[in-house]
Amino acid sequence: MKDGRYLRAEAQLLDALKSDPQNGSLWFSLGVTRVQLKKIDPAIEAFEKALPIYSEKAPVYFDLGLLYMEKNDLSKAEDAYARGLALDPSNVPANQNDALLLMHRGAFNDALVPLQRLRQAKPSDISTRATLIEAYLKAGLKDQAKIETDELLSSHIITLPQGLALARLLAAHRETNLCQSILQSLRSTWPASAEVHGELGLILNEREQFNDAAVELGRSLQIDPGSLKYSLSYVEALISSQQYSVALEFLQGAQKRFADQSSFQYQLALTDMCLQRFSEAVDVLEPLTQARPDSSKVQFLLGGAYELQGELQKAEDHYRIAIRLGPRESKYYRVLGSMLQKQGPDHLDESIQLLRKGLTLDPTDSETKIVLARCLEKRGELDDAAALLEQAVVSEPASRRAHSALAELYRRQEKLAQAEREQLIAASLEDQKITKEWTIWGAQSAGGP
Repeated sequence: MKDGRYLRAEAQLLDALKSDPQNGSLWFSLGVTRVQLKKIDPAIEAFEKALPIYSEKAPVYFDLGLLYMEKNDLSKAEDAYARGLALDPSNVPANQNDALLLMHRGAFNDALVPLQRLRQAKPSDISTRATLIEAYLKAGLKDQAKIETDELLSSHIITLPQGLALARLLAAHRETNLCQSILQSLRSTWPASAEVHGELGLILNEREQFNDAAVELGRSLQIDPGSLKYSLSYVEALISSQQYSVALEFLQGAQKRFADQSSFQYQLALTDMCLQRFSEAVDVLEPLTQARPDSSKVQFLLGGAYELQGELQKAEDHYRIAIRLGPRESKYYRVLGSMLQKQGPDHLDESIQLLRKGLTLDPTDSETKIVLARCLEKRGELDDAAALLEQAVVSEPASRRAHSALAELYRRQEKLAQAEREQLIAASLEDQKITKEWTIWGAQSAGGP
């Protein structure tokens, strides 16, 4: 066996077992030899025969666990490790494999036991501690996850790549608070890391802290201007914080670096739209429809640019292509229905049909409810229109458009007290930014094509 002559060793062990079949040590050695020879089932057979008669049972169970894992018989592997760890709970490789099996099965509370043993045995093993944090989160023990994260950060043993990996793990589990804490800690230690600033910017964007996100992403790009991911997120933060001119200046400055990237061109067009530079947006989007013929978002944005230039037939054509490419996108039906209903009574029936389809796809969309209510009101279906607007003001109580529309409808129904109440609410919201249709669909078109 020491010389690696396992076939010869196997033959000698089998010969010895003929005269001494109750020798557990021989059976165990036979199992080890067969493992080396990749004879999985015969190795299992040897270890199973060793178990009742071999004094050191824990190693047998651990070897059986490995073999069952190799056979993908995970329930038997888990049972073998449980039996072995009951005899030798400090065995590090066995605890690692047991934790892996339990995590794979979704038994996260059970996985905490071997993971906590590993943490105690190897407190500097960042991978183990990250897995422990993940198990806490999946077991619903968020307080324990936070404690472990804080202790890990305060120990100052984590490297930059390890910290970034842990932050991404937490981000994947939607634990944005913990993720932000880790990235802020990393930023203090590695202030010149473009990746730390960039990842922190991504999290701040996700948390809708757009001004702070723009600052972090801007710093990241000052350090390393070549990241498309952080560049697009920076523009998204600028647009979301209404810094449209800054976004356009950045995009124009970075255009040479990312000229062949469709997502970059899309963001440029979206920024043009936000600045009401509709002809410039068209100039960007028309070639993009050729580069990305499969993108409903490009067609939708181009339709909006044409609509806002008054070229309604071109807008309609592109909206219909967007619906064909993205039939599950409720806003496509809303915007086309809204545009058609403004063109006169001949389009009213189709508008209503489109809007109802959009509402079926997204019953919570208050904007669709407002536009559909307007259409139904034109057709004289006042009660149905009122019901939609009442739903809209409940779901969007800060919507001045919804309250104003409901006030007008109540007046038509001669519900003067209710009309006065809604008008007062609308007046109190008058100083708030009134959302234009182009910003409604523009904001919903953010991201890549």
